[in-house]
Amino acid sequence: MPQANVIRWRDGAGWLVLSGGDTSDTGDIEADALAYVHAGDPVAYVWAAGDVETADKHLTALEDLGAPTGYLVDVLTEDDDTIRRELAHAGLVLIGDGPNARGLRSGLLGAALDGITAAFERGAVVMGIGQGAAILGSFMTGQAGIGWVEGAIIVPHYDQDDAPARLRELLQQHPEAYGLGIASGSALALGPSGEVEAWGAGKVTVTLGRNLSTRK
Repeated sequence: MPQANVIRWRDGAGWLVLSGGDTSDTGDIEADALAYVHAGDPVAYVWAAGDVETADKHLTALEDLGAPTGYLVDVLTEDDDTIRRELAHAGLVLIGDGPNARGLRSGLLGAALDGITAAFERGAVVMGIGQGAAILGSFMTGQAGIGWVEGAIIVPHYDQDDAPARLRELLQQHPEAYGLGIASGSALALGPSGEVEAWGAGKVTVTLGRNLSTRK
């Protein structure tokens, strides 16, 4: 598992990108991500946290950036074989933002996560946007994340007024964890050889939990 300081993330040949959200501001971030997509590999968009109309508009905007062919993946209603195949073959997997974090987690577990893992292990870029980034951590409000960024509480839209307070509350509940506050228009990119880069506006805040900060 690659590690840089306290940040540890899942092994794979691809890049893991944690975007703070607001797709209107992430053109630079997505352009950086597309630079790591293998030629000819498609874009797969998981929209379970939000709605299909927003996801479709996002794919259109990606095409304007020169992205390869893209498609929407309905992880809530498609059959497992289709979900697994569509995600495993992607060169860029986008896990979209939206208010339905619980539905997103439910939809990812099983075939979807199998497909995303297969894609990431062979070199695909996996980008979580907003709640799609938060789910990649270990802890969230009211539920566990999938733990691709081990021990992390990922709080997107960290430029919102209530975001620092939400992170502090979660760190009180999980003092062994650390927080990644990622502002809208910013992203933290984690590479396969231990690279850690701030993309976009670069506004990323790291906060250590009480137990983690005192660990020797």
